[in-house]
Amino acid sequence: MRSYLLIGSVIWCFVACSLSANQEKSLNRAIIQYQNAFNKELTILEASQTHPCVIDAHLSDTAGLKKMFIHPEESIDNFSILHIEKQGEQMKVKLSFDYLSSNNQTNATKKIIYALSSNRGESWFFLEAKHLKYVPCNRFKNH
Repeated sequence: MRSYLLIGSVIWCFVACSLSANQEKSLNRAIIQYQNAFNKELTILEASQTHPCVIDAHLSDTAGLKKMFIHPEESIDNFSILHIEKQGEQMKVKLSFDYLSSNNQTNATKKIIYALSSNRGESWFFLEAKHLKYVPCNRFKNH
């Protein structure tokens, strides 16, 4: 048991150390805000934290866009960082959340959500793994 804790701590330190203190602070704040928006069904706040490329891709389907943010009796909790990628100003963090729904009350399943930043971790947007195909878009390119 003790060796698992030590190995977990070393892995966590390795992952956490790949972000600067300011990036980690910014990411943690954004995750907590996104998690609260998701869990409390704060649709407008959740939509504002969703990656703009995902919103752009669903803009023509208003009903589908609305449906993306309606998830009653579902919640996410206990996130962990699985992977961090950096390329210039672009950052992508793969997160795993415990996912609970009224359909599956006995066991939490895992939900993969990505946090993306285009400004070295100053601000973050979120999207589910199934929406990665919509990124990149022209939203953040300089004109």
